[in-house]
Amino acid sequence: MGDSLSSTSPSMASSDEMSADVGRRADVARHLVSFGKGVAGIAGATLLWELGRTFGVLPSRLAPGITDIGRAMVDGFSASGNLTDALVITVDAWARGLAAAILVAVPLGAAIGVSRWADAATHVLIEFIRPIPAVALIPVAIVLFGLQTSMQVSLIAFACIWPILFSTRYGVRNVDPLFHDTAKVMGVSDLGRAWKVTAPAALPAVFTGIRTAASIGIVVAIAAQIVAGAPGLGFQLSRMQQGGNVPGAFAALVVTGILGYMVNLVMGWAEKRLAGWQHEMTERTR
Repeated sequence: MGDSLSSTSPSMASSDEMSADVGRRADVARHLVSFGKGVAGIAGATLLWELGRTFGVLPSRLAPGITDIGRAMVDGFSASGNLTDALVITVDAWARGLAAAILVAVPLGAAIGVSRWADAATHVLIEFIRPIPAVALIPVAIVLFGLQTSMQVSLIAFACIWPILFSTRYGVRNVDPLFHDTAKVMGVSDLGRAWKVTAPAALPAVFTGIRTAASIGIVVAIAAQIVAGAPGLGFQLSRMQQGGNVPGAFAALVVTGILGYMVNLVMGWAEKRLAGWQHEMTERTR
């Protein structure tokens, strides 16, 4: 009996290793295909842009070539350029605004999700303030904070609060009651259930809100810099355009797009690392 078990164990282990290896190869192949499609999309857009310039669909004076934009980006990131400083200022304002929104929206959203009374008490106020566009508050923010980075931070925080707050509220309110009942039967206290049951179960919804808010924060930062003339990528874009440096303006625009893409990648990675187990459980139960 023992010999039979010992003889089958290596084959079982080998089978598990082969399955894991096949899974890893499938993941690599999937990532390569996805990357290839992305490269093909960029190449196609670049080709269309150049064809538009060649055949006069796009005015060549106002639509610089890809090589001209690339040179402007290199110059902007050189020692004499301003793109590096503009990028650092934008990322700093975005990160601080998003962090402030998380610190306010997550506890408030959790409180509203847990307490029907708190939800009713704040409903009118939230629905009154929420529709106000962050860009419309730029004059008020300038009066309060001037053109310093704190002005951008306040606007970014205001815009980012809402998706995080509502996603947190939804996540907390929609935790399966069976989880709470099971924890209660096991003698877990109210505080323990909030920390060990509600928080992990609501985490994917919270991250969805944070990921959405992160993209909104980039948009608000650039808009505030363009409208108010505050330092950052938006101001760099506006300054280049007003000075007639069209390739420089497009370079700032491309850097902004790359920044937004990188923010989305980082947020997706963080969500997968911290809340990926929830998605795996959901897939297994389907």
